[in-house]
Amino acid sequence: MSIIAERTLTALARLLSRSEVAHSTEMKEALRDAKLQEQYRAHELERVTAAAERYRVPIADRIVLDLGCNDGALTVGIPQLGAREVIGVDVDARAIELAVRRGAPVRFLASSVDRIPLPDASIDTAISYDVFEHVAHPEMLARELARVVRKDGAVLIGTWSWCHPFAPHLWAVMPVPWAHFLVSERTLLAACRRVYHSPWYVPNRYDFDASGQRRPDKYTETALSRDYLNQYRIRDFERAFAAAGWSIETYPLPFGSLRWTAPLLSVRPLTDWLSGYVWFVLRRGTAN
Repeated sequence: MSIIAERTLTALARLLSRSEVAHSTEMKEALRDAKLQEQYRAHELERVTAAAERYRVPIADRIVLDLGCNDGALTVGIPQLGAREVIGVDVDARAIELAVRRGAPVRFLASSVDRIPLPDASIDTAISYDVFEHVAHPEMLARELARVVRKDGAVLIGTWSWCHPFAPHLWAVMPVPWAHFLVSERTLLAACRRVYHSPWYVPNRYDFDASGQRRPDKYTETALSRDYLNQYRIRDFERAFAAAGWSIETYPLPFGSLRWTAPLLSVRPLTDWLSGYVWFVLRRGTAN
């Protein structure tokens, strides 16, 4: 039965591979070219800025922390928004080295998974974009944010629910919505491997090693890594943030082409399944 499911999923992936169900044309191009990906990532700052303005998270004249800044592609644009000081933090020391080389007026720091290398109450505003779905213990990190962010400060977190149509981050090879709920993880990864070796599959830059050679094999595991994706749903994030002492505002957004579902996002059983992205704003006191 599993081989039938694997082949069916592979056929669906082929059918949808040329569509924009999972990736827009812009995203596909960015995945194949390092410079285009850099530009795409930098443009994501506009999305963060819009969310900060919409949800009343101040950046101008504030000391701003970009938590999970990676190589700083987004972080280096924050000083232009009027921030008084910008600090980028990431657990990837190599990414921090690359960020420092950008020469921007930003202080970049390498951190551990359970400690933000900053003094207590030293930050006005913290931003964490596309990070928390990768955090193994969100409550622990939320407590660290509560330590470093001042009492009148705020935190803006952008992340995904595990019920997102493409939550496993496999969309390059598996553009089938909710595939991780349709089959077992073993079957899902086996189908991804089959796609990767199919003649119709178009490789992206992550399919090649540092020397430019195509990686001979991928997706050989039998289960999705919990170290890479925590599989949290919206309510799981909310519980973790509340346990860390935060008051929470939750703002789910509809998925891409399913904008018509926006009114349904207020129906809690549907929120996880129909949201394409979720913004959380953490503050002290009572949420609005």
